[in-house]
Amino acid sequence: MSLFIDPGCCRRWRTVFQHLHTECGFPTNGAGQLVSLLRLYSGAGSTFRITGEQWRFIIDVTRKGDCIVDIVAITLIARHGQDDRRNGGVIARACDTHPTPADQKLPGTGHLRWYPVTSGGEIYQHCCDKECTSPDKSTPTSRGTWETSRLRIIQKAHEQEVLTWRRLHREATTKASTNAPALQQEPRMNREVALRDKSSTACHTDIPSYEKIHQLNHKQLQQIAKQLRDKVVSLHHDLQAASIETQALRARNVQLDKENAERSATIQNTALELSRVRERAEEVTEENHIRAVTTKDQKRQIKKLLEKNKQLESEVNANDANAAEKAARVRMEMQDLHQTIANMRDGTFNFEQLKTLRADKILLHRQYEGLNDKYNALTESSQSQIDRNAELESKVEKMDRKKKRMVDKLSKLEDKTQSQEEHIETLTAANDEAREANVELNRITAMLEKEKEEVIKTSQGYAGQLSELDNELQQSRARIAELRRDLEMKTDRERRTEAALEEAQWSLRHKSAAHSNQTEKIMAELSDKDTFIERLEGDILRLQQQSQAALHTPQRDRGARVEHPASVHELQYQREIARQAKEKASDMESKLEAMKLAMEAMKSELQTEKAELNARKAETDAKKAEVEALAKKCAERMNAANAKESYTMSLERQLEEMRGNMEGMLGRVSVYQGKKRRRTEGPDFQL
Repeated sequence: MSLFIDPGCCRRWRTVFQHLHTECGFPTNGAGQLVSLLRLYSGAGSTFRITGEQWRFIIDVTRKGDCIVDIVAITLIARHGQDDRRNGGVIARACDTHPTPADQKLPGTGHLRWYPVTSGGEIYQHCCDKECTSPDKSTPTSRGTWETSRLRIIQKAHEQEVLTWRRLHREATTKASTNAPALQQEPRMNREVALRDKSSTACHTDIPSYEKIHQLNHKQLQQIAKQLRDKVVSLHHDLQAASIETQALRARNVQLDKENAERSATIQNTALELSRVRERAEEVTEENHIRAVTTKDQKRQIKKLLEKNKQLESEVNANDANAAEKAARVRMEMQDLHQTIANMRDGTFNFEQLKTLRADKILLHRQYEGLNDKYNALTESSQSQIDRNAELESKVEKMDRKKKRMVDKLSKLEDKTQSQEEHIETLTAANDEAREANVELNRITAMLEKEKEEVIKTSQGYAGQLSELDNELQQSRARIAELRRDLEMKTDRERRTEAALEEAQWSLRHKSAAHSNQTEKIMAELSDKDTFIERLEGDILRLQQQSQAALHTPQRDRGARVEHPASVHELQYQREIARQAKEKASDMESKLEAMKLAMEAMKSELQTEKAELNARKAETDAKKAEVEALAKKCAERMNAANAKESYTMSLERQLEEMRGNMEGMLGRVSVYQGKKRRRTEGPDFQL
């Protein structure tokens, strides 16, 4: 169905359409989109109801056939899921009596006004109050209450429109009354129009017979030819309208093909995104496994480096002790040497001893230089060992930081556990048990440290897996919701396209039947005209023979028959008009046959498009089944995630028990060490 909207109406409501499109989700953004949307509604009604995601829209128009003269009002009603009170408003014509408030700065406020409606349609603010003797009674449903309020506001708009038209009509009549000559010529023009109408209706309804041909004059024959031309022109206009409608239907089908292609592309993109998410999850699990392996290797290397550091420290200490002993020996020998020198000065030292002492001095000096070189080398090696130790200490600090981070994560998990009183009870029980297990303390502590590291690793892995699974579930749920919305929109649009196609087929059948009836009528008229032309040809031949015979008759007979050539000329003119009408009728028949062929081609195209729509519907059903399978798989993953979460909770409880045992044992060790310290450092030990 082709619709047209007045350009002035489009200009008045353009800003309102744009505002509703951006703020309230109105499906159109301009007049062209509104026309394409209203074409989906069959019938000749003046109220269009549109349902959106958050709002319901009602458009009331003033309509004359396929032309929308003006939009009376647009009503907005909030849906029940968005607003329990079902508030909204009505956009209608501005009141001529009461001006629009200055604080109302909304689109179209110059010639339109926004009337808010609240409390499910019961309360609305209108400048022109209603006149009544009793309070209004609201209907049992909010829908009925909304309808009554909407119709009251629209009634006020209609009243304003009627008043303006009456005022304009009164002004026009007053202007016309001032023009007297126009009033004098009016009756004569009316009589001419009536006579013309009578003659045209008579010519249109009754075709003159052979007996009345002599009574018709040249003007009446021209009127008959003009009527035939008007019929041909009207049929030509009908053909143009049918071609325009077929072009619109084809454009609509092309648009539907594009939308279906875009939807299939979006479905493929969602499938690719799901496969990418799965691949990313697999990569993350592999990275976690690699990190666990690398942490184990790093811990082994750190143990080796610590053992090597201890060995190097023992070697450095041994070298320092040897160097100290050698230096003490050298000092003793130097003291002896100084003693001998003092004896020499006193004169109690002989020369042989002097020689031996010089030799010993040289030897000692050489030994001292060698020891000094060894000492320098030892200091350099000890410095390098110190540097290595510093590097090892930095590495150990880094590992301690990592360990501290892991401990912080464990502390976060510990915050989710039982209260402090339960901790105190478990600690007291563990202290009692630890007093009995004092001998196996070292073995149990080592075992607990290993188990703690393993539990930390497993808890971290499970926490990462749980977070990833939660993210995947949220993404899959959002994706499923989007796919469901797309499927609902597709089914709705397919339903609308099917209705539009059925309506188009019905209109085409109706128009083809009407055109066939018109062609039959035209053929009947042409057959009557052919018989009429044959009769005219016979009359022409008879008149020619009479004219030839009249040449041989006396002069008085010729004078009596002077009028025959004029009638012959008139008959020839009539024959020429009939021949032209016949040619136009044959042209019309060829056009009708071409239109029939085009209609058959369009029917075949519509059937093919219907088959394509059925195939697409089957594809959407298959995609829907895939989405349901994905939802089922997500539910299975959720169950698996819940099972893993319960398993991690049990591991956390075991970890808490082991931590309590370890803290109790450490407390026992601290108590034992304090007793030992008091026993070894007390006054009895000093005495």
